Amino acid sequence: MSMNRLLVAGFLVMIAGMLIVLFGSAGGKGLSTGGFVLIGPIPIVFGTGTNGGQIASLAFFAGLLMFVAFVVWAWRLGRLRG
Repeated sequence: MSMNRLLVAGFLVMIAGMLIVLFGSAGGKGLSTGGFVLIGPIPIVFGTGTNGGQIASLAFFAGLLMFVAFVVWAWRLGRLRG
């Protein structure tokens, strides 16, 4: 798969995610939000609403999974070159 196709696929996934959040929050009642921000080595996890803690935990584990995938990818790339 060429790099241009991956770039387009990434943008489409981001737009789809934003639309899901936008339409999901349009209901208004019982709104719960949560998130995870990594600033250097310091994780910041936040959540509000009835399911805010669960959403924040899900965001944390998704971020952890992406970090592990990046480390494995970087390790394999370095090993193939060396």
